[in-house]
Amino acid sequence: MTIDEAITTLVAATLAPVTRVDPRIEVIHDLTSVVPTITELLVAAADADQRHPLSDQLRLDLEHGGRPGSLAVVARDEQDRVIGYTQSSPGNESTVVQLVVHPDHRDDLTTVGEPLLRLATQVTDDLSGADAHPVTWWVAEPDESHHRLAADLGWSPARRLYQMRRRLPTGEPVTIDVRPFRPGDDDEAWIHVNNRAFAAHGEQGGWDLATLRQRMGEPWFDPEGFLVHEVDGRMVGFCWTKLHDELDPVEGEIYVIGVDPDLHGAGIGRQLTLAGLDSIARRGVTIGMLFVDADNTPAVRLYERLGFSIHRTDVAFTGPPPATPPGAPA
Repeated sequence: MTIDEAITTLVAATLAPVTRVDPRIEVIHDLTSVVPTITELLVAAADADQRHPLSDQLRLDLEHGGRPGSLAVVARDEQDRVIGYTQSSPGNESTVVQLVVHPDHRDDLTTVGEPLLRLATQVTDDLSGADAHPVTWWVAEPDESHHRLAADLGWSPARRLYQMRRRLPTGEPVTIDVRPFRPGDDDEAWIHVNNRAFAAHGEQGGWDLATLRQRMGEPWFDPEGFLVHEVDGRMVGFCWTKLHDELDPVEGEIYVIGVDPDLHGAGIGRQLTLAGLDSIARRGVTIGMLFVDADNTPAVRLYERLGFSIHRTDVAFTGPPPATPPGAPA
């Protein structure tokens, strides 16, 4: 069966929990059921790359069964071993996709990856109909094989994300007042500031209370490392940190940092960064890191002035906008 025939078969099928479109490819709509199937693959990929193969957003969707519109595509070899996995999850006016290929099969990334990505994209578009959003495929440190695969799919690089690092402590003073986040009391105020600060952001924007509380339920969550800044009793900025205890040595991440747009240019972002780094250092961690969009020039320059340097670059590939279904308003 060709990939086009597989797509046709899949789209015509009813939305059963698992739709098998050829003997070695299946689409799974209940993410909870896929966890036992792909655990060995995720462990192999994590061991090879020294990082979890899925972002926090997709990993949590996987662990909690996924939000409406989430789906997975699994590929197996002739011995029925799982060799590839693609997961699609809805974002803020976007759809985020990630691909995991077993390290033993990465020499031919296109053979495994192309049908998985094409199926995930096509099925997501068809299920969403007129509400379909552009699909973004995030790749950590892509090589030439990823760029070739994206080109074969008709996708192109749309965003670059820097991971920047520096040694701690900074030795610089923190001159604004911050306090720890109070779960239950600060939730609504934080959602308001976050969604204003990241209104156009595909992953960080559009959060709701359920998303926030899901992250606060993670084992790494520590409200003492979630700092907020107030002006006249109103939250206007925050710096949320995360310790990566799974790494050796441990690294401290500025997980999310945001300032209400009404106060941009007041120097609050710089001071919140320093406050977050100071919080990380006081917990005995000597490496601080963060992620920032490469085209956010003011932020990149700020972090460079604070002693950060680029450690790696991730890329988001995006395809053409979804086709408008017949009869839908253009």
